[in-house]
Amino acid sequence: MTRPGIRTEAAVGTRQWIALASVLLATFMGLLDGSIVTVAVPSIQDDLNASFGEAQLVVAGYTLAYAVGLVTGGRLGDLYGRRRLFTAGVAAFVAASAACALAPAAPVLIGTRVLQGLAAAVMLPQVLSIIQASFAGPARKTALGMYGATVGLAAISGQIVGGGLLAWNLLGLGWRAAFLVNVPVGVLAVAVARRTVAESRGPRTRLDLAGAVLLAAALAGLLLPAALGWPAWGWAPAVAGAAALAAFWFAERGRAHALVPLRLLGRVVPGLLTVLAFYAGNAGFFLLLAYHLQAGLGLSPLAGALVFAPLGIGFAAASVAGRRSGRIATGAALMTLSLAGVVAVALMAPRSGQAAWLVPALAMSGVGQGLVAAPLIGAVLAQVAPSDAGAAGGILLTATQVANACGVTLIGGLFAAVLGGAPGTAGVGFPHYAHATAVTGTVVLALAVLTGALTRTTTR
Repeated sequence: MTRPGIRTEAAVGTRQWIALASVLLATFMGLLDGSIVTVAVPSIQDDLNASFGEAQLVVAGYTLAYAVGLVTGGRLGDLYGRRRLFTAGVAAFVAASAACALAPAAPVLIGTRVLQGLAAAVMLPQVLSIIQASFAGPARKTALGMYGATVGLAAISGQIVGGGLLAWNLLGLGWRAAFLVNVPVGVLAVAVARRTVAESRGPRTRLDLAGAVLLAAALAGLLLPAALGWPAWGWAPAVAGAAALAAFWFAERGRAHALVPLRLLGRVVPGLLTVLAFYAGNAGFFLLLAYHLQAGLGLSPLAGALVFAPLGIGFAAASVAGRRSGRIATGAALMTLSLAGVVAVALMAPRSGQAAWLVPALAMSGVGQGLVAAPLIGAVLAQVAPSDAGAAGGILLTATQVANACGVTLIGGLFAAVLGGAPGTAGVGFPHYAHATAVTGTVVLALAVLTGALTRTTTR
């Protein structure tokens, strides 16, 4: 007998696809917000007269709150209902977004960004759980492929949408439009989801509060230094975070109601390694390319964002055809070739022609990323029972956040080290940027090779 909330392949109909559209819309909104605000940070800093440290916390506050709460948010959905937690999370996200847009000062904005991140941590893990519970067979693979495509498109679109909103300056709102745009999107997602998403839960048990606290402390300690560029005091929270992670591991062993069942980790670890390599490489690639286009080639934020457009187009096109896990290796190979092209352009092409030469390489990169991202999440979750979907979704999303933080910090740090100074430093010209892009691009290329090698354990 089919359990309540589970849809067999034959039962999947228009209602389920509309429900999928609503949760993917919220997914795109939540994931886009992290990258779109990064583009707006200079405007925020100038308008609110904020310090550089405050500007960093506008980004880091959201990222940390989101990452820290993901696994707990996913497990809460398993226990109390995925649709209930999803709609509550979206409603809270909309309210926090409006509060961000109205913030009169940097400390207020930082606080509302933390609330926004916590709301995202409640909202987003439910999406994978809802997909697992609502679809079966080939329909589930299609739905998970669409989810993977949405995640990738959100990451790619941040610079384009952010640059466009700042250039458009709708109603003179400036950076505040980056938050207000979430309000109508979120309201629509809630209205549709309440009518179309079937409620589902995991087995009845109680929340592992001790595990939730330990994991939150571990992630906060390990990610805070990375989010702030590893300041001198960063070793203290990192050590505390590592200790909390060790305590979490020992506390979870043999616990019947563990926040993260060890049986689950055994099933998803190979896939998690692939996720870490893929998303760390992408985050680093987007960062170094943004530096190269704006500081090295002298393009405006909007012009630089438009150079990313072929990557987004290639990603979207490949995501439609890239739902089968067997194509992940092909995608990783295309990413490797395209990154080799980016390195060659940075080293050999004249400054005036580099933007044009980068277009075909970025289009190929987008195709490769689309072939990887669309089926990767589905390939990992194929090993997970629907009852653990919430926890598994939280783990996967946490892994992407860890990968993004590590990719930005490590690749950004290497870029600055090779460059010989922060972007914009006097005496640092185009040849320096070209050299730094080539060196760091080679590291990202190695991560693409690693992604391809790891797919053998993920897809078998």
